[in-house]
Amino acid sequence: MCIAAPAHVIEINREDNLLVADFGGAKQQAKLDLLPEVEVGDYVLIHAGYAIEKLSEEAAKESLDAWEELLDFLEEEDMEMEKAREEFLQSID
Repeated sequence: MCIAAPAHVIEINREDNLLVADFGGAKQQAKLDLLPEVEVGDYVLIHAGYAIEKLSEEAAKESLDAWEELLDFLEEEDMEMEKAREEFLQSID
């Protein structure tokens, strides 16, 4: 399963019909075939190498906040699992 993620458009190459988008520091190219009107500074959803939907800044912020919350939760879960693993390994020594 693939998930479309919001990204901030930082560069557009009309000649090659591509954009460069920033995902919190990670950059990715995407095709503009479905959204030729996108401009630098816009927020878009990218899926399977294509910009598929233009987002308002408010919608992008809400989505990015939700992603951040999910990633924080997953990181916390990972730390708890690592702690439990270490405690288990200490108990069998």
